[in-house]
Amino acid sequence: MPRITNYELISRIYSATDQDRIDWQATARPQEFTASFGGKWTLVLSTSSLNIVVLDVKDSEGETIVRITSREDERISDLHDMARRYALKIDKALADLLNEIDKPKN
Repeated sequence: MPRITNYELISRIYSATDQDRIDWQATARPQEFTASFGGKWTLVLSTSSLNIVVLDVKDSEGETIVRITSREDERISDLHDMARRYALKIDKALADLLNEIDKPKN
């Protein structure tokens, strides 16, 4: 079996997130977002107290099998921002705001 690098893993997650193929959800913790796959795998993006963004890949037992930080790969911070925008439906909210701004005054 070929070894999958962290770079490849992040590239695939980043691309899928950019294409809205990952259903990121906000958790009860501030600035934490999660996505699950087939009941087997969970991705968790969170921000540490040192403002370091962390991606944890967890198995079905909740065990972290891979942890990658924004110090290791700068795309993690961008990924966190994309997941946040998706989970909080920010683009939809901004589109609604722009529609309101563009409405003619009565």
